[in-house]
Amino acid sequence: MKRHTLTHQGRERRWVEIPGDPDALVLVLHGSLQSSNVMRNFTDRTFEGLGPTVVYPDGVKHHFNDLRTGFNEDARRLRIDDVGFLINVVEHYRAGTVLGCGFSNGGQMVMRLLFDAPGLLTGAATFGASMPTPDNTLTSTEHYQPTALLSVHGTEDPLVPYNGGMAGIGGNNRGTTRSATDSAAFFAELNGCTRHEVTASDTLHIDDWGGPHPVRLVTLRGAGHLVPVNKDLDPRLGPNPKTPTGGELIRQFFFAGQTR
Repeated sequence: MKRHTLTHQGRERRWVEIPGDPDALVLVLHGSLQSSNVMRNFTDRTFEGLGPTVVYPDGVKHHFNDLRTGFNEDARRLRIDDVGFLINVVEHYRAGTVLGCGFSNGGQMVMRLLFDAPGLLTGAATFGASMPTPDNTLTSTEHYQPTALLSVHGTEDPLVPYNGGMAGIGGNNRGTTRSATDSAAFFAELNGCTRHEVTASDTLHIDDWGGPHPVRLVTLRGAGHLVPVNKDLDPRLGPNPKTPTGGELIRQFFFAGQTR
């Protein structure tokens, strides 16, 4: 493990690096009230067995300045330029492939990168995060570049409702969000997807929108607000199915057929 810092907006910003393939990078963004170290433990290092170099940036005061107008944390009040910070982190590595992966607030930040730093990511994955409604969105689609997207969402998510509505932690609301299905369909339309296929089991419902830049929504039946991993998590987040893990879902969608 390596620790890095850089100065951005006159502020020291940090990230943790787990070395891997130098030409492929997985950028892992933590959720609200988390940090790089917490995110590594929370996800049981599920993204570190995929092959690429993995980096875990730290938000300011445990948050990233995401794309929701209803987001009200110090990262927003201080006008933290997380887009610029994360561009600098990615450019530090000069990798040919960059996958942005985020949980909750980190997933919302990944979506902001898709709109405010188009082309920075070659793929995106979100866990427990759906596209906010238009009245709750800071960014526009004007410069968006089609990007393959994996969205993973639990039907019993207590913080970001699977069927849409008000998202937030207790009384600290984040504004309204689209349903998980509407969010995935929104990106499928932006990506020019032309096919929609569904597969289902007792625990999973998978929507695949096909095309050069595919979109996949993995619905975790009965699961809460989390990245599925094979260990016990805080029960306040809701049930954890443990399998398939977040890393396995990433591998199946982005790295299927590759050998290591």
